[in-house]
Amino acid sequence: MTGNRRHETIHIAALMLAGMVLYFYRLGAPGLMDPDEGRYAEIAREMLLLKDWIIPHLNLLPYLEKPPLVYWLTGLSFQAQGLSEWAARLPAAVSALGGVFLAFFLGRTLWGARAGWLSALILATCGGYVALGRLIILDMPLTLFFNLGVGLGYLALIRERPGLWIWAYLALALGVLTKGPVVLVLAAGIWGAWCWSQSRPLIRSWLRPWGLALLIAVCLPWFVLVAQRYPDFLRFFILEQHLGRFLTKAIHHHQPVYFYLPVLLGFMLPWSWLLPWAVGRERPGKDPRRLFLLIWAGAVLLFFSLSRGKLAPYILPSLLPLALLLGQGLADLERSGGFAGSRGFWCSLMLWAFLAWGLLGFYFWPPDEVVPLLAKGELLKPLFLPGLLILALTPTIALIWRRPGVLAAGALMFSLLVPWGMEKISAQRSPRELGLSLKSHWRPGGALVGYRLYSQGLSFYSGQVFHLLSFATELDYGRKLAGTTSLFFDTPQEMAAFVRSRPGVFFFLRDEEQASLERELPGKFSFLGRWKNYMLMDYDEESLRAGRSAEEGKPADG
Repeated sequence: MTGNRRHETIHIAALMLAGMVLYFYRLGAPGLMDPDEGRYAEIAREMLLLKDWIIPHLNLLPYLEKPPLVYWLTGLSFQAQGLSEWAARLPAAVSALGGVFLAFFLGRTLWGARAGWLSALILATCGGYVALGRLIILDMPLTLFFNLGVGLGYLALIRERPGLWIWAYLALALGVLTKGPVVLVLAAGIWGAWCWSQSRPLIRSWLRPWGLALLIAVCLPWFVLVAQRYPDFLRFFILEQHLGRFLTKAIHHHQPVYFYLPVLLGFMLPWSWLLPWAVGRERPGKDPRRLFLLIWAGAVLLFFSLSRGKLAPYILPSLLPLALLLGQGLADLERSGGFAGSRGFWCSLMLWAFLAWGLLGFYFWPPDEVVPLLAKGELLKPLFLPGLLILALTPTIALIWRRPGVLAAGALMFSLLVPWGMEKISAQRSPRELGLSLKSHWRPGGALVGYRLYSQGLSFYSGQVFHLLSFATELDYGRKLAGTTSLFFDTPQEMAAFVRSRPGVFFFLRDEEQASLERELPGKFSFLGRWKNYMLMDYDEESLRAGRSAEEGKPADG
């Protein structure tokens, strides 16, 4: 084995080890968090329950906001490993590790093995990337498929290797089945913008008829099958869930246009401090490879910044091209003799150290304006001090020692705090304990009633669906498609009649709603547990008898 090959093998093994620790260690320890993790795990559970792999269901109602690929992967994971947090999060963790290796191979192909290794390490240790790689949401698998498609398409363009296009189009097709056609819009925009910058044909350079045929063959069957069952589906999916989210405030998540600037800096911690240097150290047109990465990241950030609906994970695909730019920059520094050869890099480290020590000072001696922010983060307070110390010491030691390995070690230590923090957040945001309590108290013929309240995670952990006293939820469109259903009560009187027809009923409600429920449904409630400001109560046969006796004792009207 040659020296270069040996080094590459060591790098791959090191990335695998780091990835296993960052994305898989204690992956199943935190409870699934509402709403997103609970929702996607419950949809996959109901796929297995109903044996319907075409129409996703949530609370036994059609749920058609997103395509089904992640639900399929999660359902298969449940089939193989049982219903567990580990199995639910496995597709996201595998996707995160896949993205790290994609960064390695793209960086190696573009600039050499050292740049690939540094790029992959940077991506792997970005705090936001670690966090989203340990959650069951759609964005990490989408990021893998989208970035794989865009990256392979670029290599096909610059290397004149048409055989790569089939894999690029296949990856994008899987992206469409993950979250919808937005991946095609973005990929076409990125390839088209780069071709225009290089005076190549704007569309003909990347558009392949057989690629479109593959896209159609992979994606179209699911859309056709759903549209056959529910003719209104395409209108809802395209006009409301895609164009509506992009163009209007109608579907919540409205944020200002600059929303993603702080999000990006937070996601890329601790490497965020070096982003201005990595992006601005050369003119964009000097190296077409750097230009493509800038277009890639910029297109993602610009597209979602212009959207009226914004959620933080939407910009996750931009982290890989930015990590490649950082990795190439650090590799160039090593080849040119170290940190002292770049005034911009030196200044970036100085600024990083100055700001990080300043934040540490605020932690110990907080101004009055900072005290409320620290109070809001009380749950994560044990992580503040080690996190800030790492952020401050990493650039300081690097300035003294002048070795890039210091930055990598600091980033790895910082990213190791992320899973610890997620476990602490999960303790507050997961209904696991309440769901398991409900499961242990369940009686045959019982029912779970949400009193103007709904929890996807509670359904997953208890294995029970909700009967709901009507209020606006994400289930509204599914209720419309399903038609008449016994899962909803339009009035408290309908709810009371339903309760008295069942041998045992459990109520999930807000603390402040307890008095209202007890007025509408006389009887004795047994308290089972509390989660945040929500409670679970048991209304059993004794309560039914008490309720009936109370009604029989009322004087007749008139």
